[in-house]
Amino acid sequence: MHGSFHRLVRIYIAILAAITVLVTVGAAFLQLRAVNTTLQQKQSLVLNRVSDTVNRYQEMASDMAGQITATSGNVTNLETFFREPLADYANFAIDQSRQTGQYYFVPTEANTALLRNPSISALRIQLQNGEKVYAATQANKGGQVHRGKYTISGFTLTEALNNPQTLANVGMLALTFSQTPLKRDLDQINTNGHIQAVVVSGTDRLLFHFSDGQVGRTEARVVTKQAAAGQLASLLKSGQYQLHQQSLDSGLTVYTLMDQAAHRQQEVRLVLPILAVGGILLLLLILALLFTFRNYQAQLADMVTRMHKIGGGRLTMQLNDHGPNEDLNILADGVNDMLAEINQYVYEIYQLKISQQEANMKALQSQINPHFMYNTLEYIRMAAVAAGQRELAQVVFSFGSLLRNNTDQQATTTVGQEVTFVEKYIFLYQIRYPDQLAYQIQIDDAVRDVVIPKFTIQPLVENYFVHGVNFAEMNNAIEIRAHRVGRNVAIAIINNGKDLSDEELARVNQKVVQPIVTQPESIGLQNVYARLVQFFGESVSLTVQHNAYHGITTMVTFELPERQGDADDSSRASGR
Repeated sequence: MHGSFHRLVRIYIAILAAITVLVTVGAAFLQLRAVNTTLQQKQSLVLNRVSDTVNRYQEMASDMAGQITATSGNVTNLETFFREPLADYANFAIDQSRQTGQYYFVPTEANTALLRNPSISALRIQLQNGEKVYAATQANKGGQVHRGKYTISGFTLTEALNNPQTLANVGMLALTFSQTPLKRDLDQINTNGHIQAVVVSGTDRLLFHFSDGQVGRTEARVVTKQAAAGQLASLLKSGQYQLHQQSLDSGLTVYTLMDQAAHRQQEVRLVLPILAVGGILLLLLILALLFTFRNYQAQLADMVTRMHKIGGGRLTMQLNDHGPNEDLNILADGVNDMLAEINQYVYEIYQLKISQQEANMKALQSQINPHFMYNTLEYIRMAAVAAGQRELAQVVFSFGSLLRNNTDQQATTTVGQEVTFVEKYIFLYQIRYPDQLAYQIQIDDAVRDVVIPKFTIQPLVENYFVHGVNFAEMNNAIEIRAHRVGRNVAIAIINNGKDLSDEELARVNQKVVQPIVTQPESIGLQNVYARLVQFFGESVSLTVQHNAYHGITTMVTFELPERQGDADDSSRASGR
């Protein structure tokens, strides 16, 4: 017992460990998948947000360049702005407005553009092969012209200035955008996944860089340095970063980078608490199991010891039924009651032997009595025949057949045999009431050999004589019909006796199909239906209904089992 109990405890511990490990691993897996899915979504969101902003800024530069060179007059105006002193250019702009009806003054246009677009920190215009650069900032919206080439840097997007008539390039527009609004939008995403975003021009120039709060300065500096040096591709090939990228129509490329090593460390930090909780929970469950089974084992060991002594013949010993485990106490009570009954049985064994002898005598008597009654009835029938009382002889014969059928222990019969038995039952009533009762039986040959449970049709006929017949009248009639349609058998018991109301019929039909919950007092409709369902299955139907004779028709239908139906079909085929 000791080894079996410990083996059972080990099995329980193994099951607990397996379940706890599966739950813990499943929880960790689901948590990691959820975090990774969220992180992928945030990385895609950062990529889309940066791409949308860059595209919007590029469209802004394109629209502004289109406005600057909308007409050839605007191009001439721009060239005059760079060529003449500001006072002369102002006079030129006034004269041009008188001719075209539109006043175009470059510093005014720049001022308006900076006011409308606070995200633009600087606006620069430089003509093709020119030595002057016009620059306007948010601090100096009117701007001024400087000598020398303009070096593009920062978050600067350029757009060519083309003559609308000749399509020749006349200069370049450069808009430098503040990185603060975009970085503020990206900070609101709260990625916290070691994600960086980089915008690179077609000439590998670094335009924009963003890193979330998880990225250290050193790591961010490495990415910006590599991107500024045009070596971002080699950094990406190292496999250190998980990369998403999107190429824009303007020739710019947006990258989002996530540090793989840092992401794995973050996953470890996420999983460790779950594994720790799972381990602690498993330890607590094992300790609780061992503590619970310790008391159980002690009480069970005491019970086994006492059972061995009882098995050795000490039947007066009792098991301890006051232990800490209620189920073992119940078991001990049961064993103690069993021991008390055993002692009582031992005491009464002599009386039981005498009673057994008497029972054997009664059993022998029960076998002799029916045989004796059959012989007596047969003697009476023969005496009636000898005396010329053939009707009396037929009555005795029918009654003897009924008695023999009732005492027969067989559970099944055939439709033909059952109808023969029922006909003798009706015949005895007709002998008593010769002028008040008529009956008719129509049984197709196709159903005579169908096997059915015994006492299937007789209770349905008996219902008529118990509840429906009225021997005070002269027109009592009952008819039994049985025929077969395909694999189905239909049996109808039709009478012109006492009718029932619709409510009574509904109540009877409802009760017929209900399960039998108590031992029935007689073999009624409910019992017949239950035995037919057990024999033929759910195809059975038993209903009580009105008929054209102002009486009751009891209809029974069922589908034959495949084996019985095939046997009947083959027998009819051979008969043909």
